[in-house]
Amino acid sequence: MSREEKAKRKEGRVTLPAGRRELKEIVETCDAISDRKFNPFFLDVNLGVETLRKYFPLWKGFEDHCLDAHTINRLSEVVRLQNTQLKFQSSALYSEPESIARKIERMSEKRLAEVFLQSWHPVAELEQLTSEAITNSLGYWNTLLPIEERWKRRNFEEGRTPGQAGSETLTELGIKGEDFGRQLVELWQELRNIYEAEHSPVDYWKFVRRESYGNTVQRAYYVSFLITYGYATLNPEANQLTLTPLEKPVEKTSPGALSFPIPIPRSKEKNGENTEPT
Repeated sequence: MSREEKAKRKEGRVTLPAGRRELKEIVETCDAISDRKFNPFFLDVNLGVETLRKYFPLWKGFEDHCLDAHTINRLSEVVRLQNTQLKFQSSALYSEPESIARKIERMSEKRLAEVFLQSWHPVAELEQLTSEAITNSLGYWNTLLPIEERWKRRNFEEGRTPGQAGSETLTELGIKGEDFGRQLVELWQELRNIYEAEHSPVDYWKFVRRESYGNTVQRAYYVSFLITYGYATLNPEANQLTLTPLEKPVEKTSPGALSFPIPIPRSKEKNGENTEPT
């Protein structure tokens, strides 16, 4: 086969449909790079330009030339993205991991130690701990008395032991032994009336609070017996306490009952009214 025949056969392989197909593949790859699906260097731009040169003489119609121009436009966008990435990497002192690995393999142990010392930034530095600071610390601990001597200088007061409330104390609070049961039933009936009117558990503080601090403590005292003797239940929910009266009192404490202390601080007066205890 002569040289001319080989050239004609090679030229015959470069067909118009193959050129259109390859250019469309280049455009699709460029679009994927623009959508950040591939690295900008995924595409060999030089190979794309060579493809355009190879098929340019075959273009016949207007659509073929538009496809050629569109391919050039998409290749230029890829070049722009490659340029942007190179600028970012150079500003961040970026290097390819493979090239760094090859450099490290070629370095001697002495050179590796020098590079490590140049890039080493210790967390603690010498100037953070000075001789003056050490001297002051030693002086403080040397002049400090032993722990036994310091405890002797503290004044301790023994707390008072719990006592019993006599009849006078109960009378001052408005609690009388002979009327205790009757007052307890009346308070229970009051709680039931509020519960039936509102159709929901009664707020503890709204039910207990009164104008004076003494009356508030007195009602809280009676409410504690309502809960203990099974006249009502206390429901602590989140930051709110509610009371729910029972239809019939249990009249005996549960063996697994727990103590639930509720502090009652003195309410602060504001504009002649008492605010709710907090």
